[in-house]
Amino acid sequence: MADVKKVTADATGGKELPAPAPSRPRGGLVQFYKQVRSEISKVTWPTWKETYLTTFMVFMMVVLTMVFFAVVDVIFQYGETLLIGARTLF
Repeated sequence: MADVKKVTADATGGKELPAPAPSRPRGGLVQFYKQVRSEISKVTWPTWKETYLTTFMVFMMVVLTMVFFAVVDVIFQYGETLLIGARTLF
């Protein structure tokens, strides 16, 4: 919470400042649980088919990324061996 400084009438040039708003009363764990259940009921959950297809697509993208970086790594490795003279071009 932010620190609230008490300002006197002298520091504000003789004007009275409004009193700070009272803090809201805190609820208990039961009220918190009810609010959480209410918010969870508003969520639109994916179907099993959507979950399966999304998971499959993530794994496919991981495989494609692995292949891409493996090819780039082989190309860089070949270029490095050419650069240091450990291999000729053909």
